[in-house]
Amino acid sequence: MATVSQQLKGTFSSAKKQFEGFEKKAAKQVALFEKKAKASIGDVKERVDEVPTQLRGAWDQVIGRVRGALDFASNDDLKKLAKKVDELAKSVDKLVRGEKIKSAAKSKSS
Repeated sequence: MATVSQQLKGTFSSAKKQFEGFEKKAAKQVALFEKKAKASIGDVKERVDEVPTQLRGAWDQVIGRVRGALDFASNDDLKKLAKKVDELAKSVDKLVRGEKIKSAAKSKSS
């Protein structure tokens, strides 16, 4: 018959082996979880990196719709219009100068 001391040693030894087994299993599970987490983080990072581009595109669409609905001219539209106005003003100046010259010529010849 085993003494109490021997039974305790056997129970302790058995518990120690089970704990070591659990520890190894837990370490493997943690390593596997870390690997999966790192892969997931890479996927999330890629998705997050795409967000600013998606937001820029959505913002441009919203601005285009609002501008169209409110019938505002863009800065580029205003620049083009200003250029055309300047060209027309130059043409009008040339016509006015031409008429003045013709008037002056008629006055001298009379």
